[in-house]
Amino acid sequence: MMAGTDLLLSLPWLFLLITVRAVLPLNVSPLTSVAITFAMLGCLGWAGAARVICSDVRGLINSDFVLMARSSGSQGFRLLWRHILPNLKPILFAQFWISVPVFILTEANLGILGLGVSEPMPSWGSILRELGSFSTLSAQPVQFVPLILFILVVSSFHLVLSKEELPA
Repeated sequence: MMAGTDLLLSLPWLFLLITVRAVLPLNVSPLTSVAITFAMLGCLGWAGAARVICSDVRGLINSDFVLMARSSGSQGFRLLWRHILPNLKPILFAQFWISVPVFILTEANLGILGLGVSEPMPSWGSILRELGSFSTLSAQPVQFVPLILFILVVSSFHLVLSKEELPA
């Protein structure tokens, strides 16, 4: 399983997303394009988090409290549910807060290229695609507002992650 994860991590997944999305039909309904975009992000974006979580699970399996739980009769699902998963919660939250801005940036890249969410549905990529013309931007600087909001949204996820890491 980890060899497949390593293989997926070795591929440049933004280019793989662009290739897969370019092969799929572009003239689909907006809701279908949202489903296709999010399914592709989910299918190709899990490998980094899986590698970190697998590494942490390997460390937890050999820890003293898990060995003690095994010796007292816990096994299988109970061992996972009562002893390993509660200790994985900080890693899972951190991986979630790290992955969300990456997925937002990736969707924006796909949307700017016209391969993301279809036009009637709003997306960061379709909003930021309008920033491509420098002549209209210099005439109307108010069009920089979506870019500033985009930077604020992505930065806010990083701020939430840094707040989660602070000790209570």
